[in-house]
Amino acid sequence: MVFLYDLTLPEILRRILALLIHAGMQGGILAMVLTLMGDPRPRESGRFSFNPFRHVLLSGIFLGIAFRMSWIEPMPFAPANDRMTRLRPLLAVLLSFALLLAFVPLLDLARAPLHAALPRTMGYMTLASIDTLQFMLAGSVMLGLLPLPGLLVGTALPSIFPAIAKRYCKLAPIGMALAAILVILGWFPDVKPVVRALRLV
Repeated sequence: MVFLYDLTLPEILRRILALLIHAGMQGGILAMVLTLMGDPRPRESGRFSFNPFRHVLLSGIFLGIAFRMSWIEPMPFAPANDRMTRLRPLLAVLLSFALLLAFVPLLDLARAPLHAALPRTMGYMTLASIDTLQFMLAGSVMLGLLPLPGLLVGTALPSIFPAIAKRYCKLAPIGMALAAILVILGWFPDVKPVVRALRLV
């Protein structure tokens, strides 16, 4: 694909680092929020961790390298017993997204101290890595908001509508493939305005 020709080795490495950080943060924060809300499944399934390799997917790695946005392995949710537990997965996903987006402006606070403390070349590399991570976090949140099977908001919908749960979960590969096609064809919204709006500098 032509877009891969523009990637240098340092940029590829920065994107891999950023997508691993995103996977660890997204998975760990979501598991923590679900646990605090009374859902035992993340801990029981071994997903209560900030280790990115507990959450990352190979398809998310390829997407992150190519487009600076990624996804994680769907999180298991406890069965819903009442109206509140039906809404719990969706509320937890949205809260985890909000916390992830909060890191975008927080990363700006680290720019000046790191640039001043590090040698010139290392300082520029660090600033470029912060840029990549900010785009990865914002882009991945925007992608995760799509209500498609396999994406985080999509995985929370069967809890709200249990009648569609079995059929909907089986469509996860199709939903993720459709999301990837939207990104590849350029039909996904531009992430740059979102990052600019969230940045402090």
